[in-house]
Amino acid sequence: MLYARRAAIVLVLAAALGALLWSLQDSSATAQLPPTPTVSDAEVQKFVRSVSVQVLVRLEKYTRSLTWYQEVDAKGQRGEWKVRFGEWSKQPEQITVSGSGVIVYSNSDGFLTGTFIVSNAHVVSYLVTKESLGSATKPIDVYHLEDLVIRDMPPSIEPKEGARPYQQMYFKLPSNYAEIRYSEDQFFTIYARVVDYDLALDIALLQICTPSGEPARVWGLPYATLRDVPPQVGEEVWICGAPLGIPFSIDRGRVNQVGLDLGTSGGIVWRKQTKLDIAAAPGSSGSGIFDTRGYLIACLHGTLVYNGQIIRGGQLAIPCDLIAEWLRWRGWAPIVTQPPYAGAPYAKGSS
Repeated sequence: MLYARRAAIVLVLAAALGALLWSLQDSSATAQLPPTPTVSDAEVQKFVRSVSVQVLVRLEKYTRSLTWYQEVDAKGQRGEWKVRFGEWSKQPEQITVSGSGVIVYSNSDGFLTGTFIVSNAHVVSYLVTKESLGSATKPIDVYHLEDLVIRDMPPSIEPKEGARPYQQMYFKLPSNYAEIRYSEDQFFTIYARVVDYDLALDIALLQICTPSGEPARVWGLPYATLRDVPPQVGEEVWICGAPLGIPFSIDRGRVNQVGLDLGTSGGIVWRKQTKLDIAAAPGSSGSGIFDTRGYLIACLHGTLVYNGQIIRGGQLAIPCDLIAEWLRWRGWAPIVTQPPYAGAPYAKGSS
């Protein structure tokens, strides 16, 4: 889930009816899990933390107020609603959109060089879909919460009929790159550019870059390996991310449903979703979901919502078999086929 600090933006990522979820079939029930791990929880936690990052997008927010009024004629009849626009703010409000990500490649070879991170497309949407920024001539309308209709299935938010916005806003990007936070006490800036993305799958691939946007000569960092077996109902998993924009939190849970088809909303195709009972919050979007050996098995990107309330145990993730397929077809096969990181638990442990 995406976290925009100090921004009054409501984002409903997914919702579903219980009856629909119960009727869906587990399409991967015959898949075989990796052998029982012989590595310790401490090793897995340390590795999961080492490949997890926070993804930050800086924005400048401009706003103006709207004053609505009706003119009254000599007979006391009210005319149509008219609006008086306030002035745009002179000084922008500084906004930070925060998500999470996973390092999936950090090598230098003949096919691909650099360090690459997987996150959600909606975490970096302001960098890839310029219309989401709005403009002074095409601003974004802002409504009071009571003037919005939040639907559960399919998930959507829209203003009520006749509702009038009380404010308008637009954003500017001080930089065309995201910032990466690798540690809680990091005192230098790491930049990353979006090199590929898919809004429907809700996946983005970022590469560490220089302040000018050129690929940075950065490699040799720990990286995660995508598991080729889809998530399985009942298996234990780990998550690491930056909930509420606070890095970093590690938690453990279980997969409770797989193969969910929740339709399409917000440009995202919510198919083959994995549902987990792990803890997550705005800012956790893009967090890696790891199995008990440290393999990356999914990427968190949403939650089930009913009547505007988040369903506990309803976190949604994109399984890595879909991510691996997308990477191959988009020309990023070296990320999928690279040897496991030598320091990973799954590279050390054996059954």
